[in-house]
Amino acid sequence: MNLLHEYEKQQAWRNWESYLKFIPVKSDHTVLDLGCSVGDVSRMFSNRVEKVVGIDINQEFIEFCESKKNSNETYICSDFLSVDYSSFGDINGVWGSFSLSYLSNPLDFLKSLYSSLSDEGWIALLDVSCFISGNLGKSNKYYNRVLTFEVESHKSCIYDFNFGAKMQGMLKNAGFEIIYFDSDVTDPELNFTGAASQGVIENWSARLNRMKALRYKLGSEYPNFCNEMLSNIRYDGHEKQGNVRFVVAKKSNKSMQPTAKASVD
Repeated sequence: MNLLHEYEKQQAWRNWESYLKFIPVKSDHTVLDLGCSVGDVSRMFSNRVEKVVGIDINQEFIEFCESKKNSNETYICSDFLSVDYSSFGDINGVWGSFSLSYLSNPLDFLKSLYSSLSDEGWIALLDVSCFISGNLGKSNKYYNRVLTFEVESHKSCIYDFNFGAKMQGMLKNAGFEIIYFDSDVTDPELNFTGAASQGVIENWSARLNRMKALRYKLGSEYPNFCNEMLSNIRYDGHEKQGNVRFVVAKKSNKSMQPTAKASVD
């Protein structure tokens, strides 16, 4: 399974439409999709707003998006830090799903986005928390080693496996006001209760096969770890552990109080 195919499969498990009711999106908005992947979120917004700009560093993804885009969609192959955001005019909203966790300094980036947004602009972020360890089970013999690996990955500025747990604090520090958050989003692949479907098992297997850094960390034990990981998510008693978080924030309207929800189903 190549990466494009893997990401295409994932779209069926995300239920993107369910997030829209928490986002103050309007028909005249220009929206950025940071880490647009195969373009499903960009396309969803393009049916509701005036303009969508999808940004991703993967050229294959961008070419795929270009082949399926609506007339009000624009796609750019770039890392987030190299984009001239002022070239888009007024930016009213920003969506980022599982993408800002790759940044070495996401707080500085969020501060720059704050400056780029129009008055009352909004940002919506969806990301993971304890991505691998949280689906492994604390009693598993690999749990502490995998958790250590996740912490080391963040310290090395490679990938923050716990970015979802930090989004609210970073957004507040960047000047945003939180208007909605969900600390335990139900996701059939990443944060679920009960046994995973066969399709989810296949995607997790593909993900584990390309995790070179974790393979190096566990060495000869890696195949056994993968078997235990997949067995754990096949288990009927598997329980979600808050591994996916969702937050919406606005640039202004400081008097509004955040609303907490247990889940987004």
